[in-house]
Amino acid sequence: MLKIRFLTLVTLVVLIALSACSSNKQIEVEPEPVRDPLALARAAAEEGANLYDSGMFEQAISSFNSAIELFEEGAPAASESDSVAYNIEIMQLNVAKSHVDMAEESVDTSMYNEAIIHYEAALQIYQNHEPVRISQDELDEYVLATYNNLAITARDAGEYEKTLDYYDQILMLRPNDEDILNAKFFVLKDYIKDDARAFQVLEDYASVAQDAAAYIKLAEGYAESGEYAKAEAAYMQAEALRPDADMFTRIGNFYRANSQWEKANIYLQKLAGTNPEPGIMAVVYAQMGQNYSQLGNTAKMVENLEKSVDLVPNSRLSLTLAGHYNSVKNWNKVVTYSTKVLQEEATNSAARMLRGVAYYQLKNMSSAKADLERLVNDPTYGAQAQSILKAIK
Repeated sequence: MLKIRFLTLVTLVVLIALSACSSNKQIEVEPEPVRDPLALARAAAEEGANLYDSGMFEQAISSFNSAIELFEEGAPAASESDSVAYNIEIMQLNVAKSHVDMAEESVDTSMYNEAIIHYEAALQIYQNHEPVRISQDELDEYVLATYNNLAITARDAGEYEKTLDYYDQILMLRPNDEDILNAKFFVLKDYIKDDARAFQVLEDYASVAQDAAAYIKLAEGYAESGEYAKAEAAYMQAEALRPDADMFTRIGNFYRANSQWEKANIYLQKLAGTNPEPGIMAVVYAQMGQNYSQLGNTAKMVENLEKSVDLVPNSRLSLTLAGHYNSVKNWNKVVTYSTKVLQEEATNSAARMLRGVAYYQLKNMSSAKADLERLVNDPTYGAQAQSILKAIK
């Protein structure tokens, strides 16, 4: 009881003292300065910019958010020249950019989960922002770029299904985007190892878009996986949409890679029909000749190889022709094509031997001797050359 009375007494004394003071003298209190939210907002924005430039992104975000709150507080009394809505837009975009930069820092240190958190924070700002001066197209590009960064980061983090979800979000905004479909294809094929889903992505796109490039991609993917029939069907779809020189080249190479020599020649003929420049035409004839060789059609092989070297000199093909004509004892042709070889490769001992033998068979002994004497010390043809030279003498 004594403690309570003491406390009450002290309180009364204090009250009496205060009362006495107030009766003796009036205390003057200075008025509080008028609060200027817009000035405070600009100061916070400047502080945020300085912090951002110093790489202190979290502190910068705090200052930018304070500036947004202050701009919103001052908006009712603001004039049009204060551009409050525009300044808020800048602050919001600054916050988003700070999150993006923090995400990139996290990616550099392989902290992928943190990077995803920051990218998603930026994404939320971009998606919820009502444009003031920035165009909606620019804002949409920010959204797409952020989704793409999220997909790549999720892939690097091993979150492959999440990666596909992010790519699907892009495809909702930009249907049939070839680059995104290709990226999705490779995630399914190379990371998830689900070929069925991977090829279905390309099948769906190619079917809807009727895009030759998509069918080519599909065909190449099937070919790489060893699914010949599906690859061929996709190439046929691609050709129907774009029957041009590039397509004929691709399909011809596909058939050659699969030893389908007759079909390859059909497409090489189609390519020849586009009148390519001589260098390409020479390659077409050379490949057709090689295909006919595989088919056992020597006459057609020779015909096409001759067309090829007539367009563009080729010592390898000329040597093949010289060897063929040597086997059928057409000595003049041997001289012609071995000479073509030697014009390009003067030290080609095989061509010189063939020509020496041809000259000998044609009774042109001086020319035969000139070629064969250069071969007497050759490790491959020396003995044969010496034998013929003895016969000449």
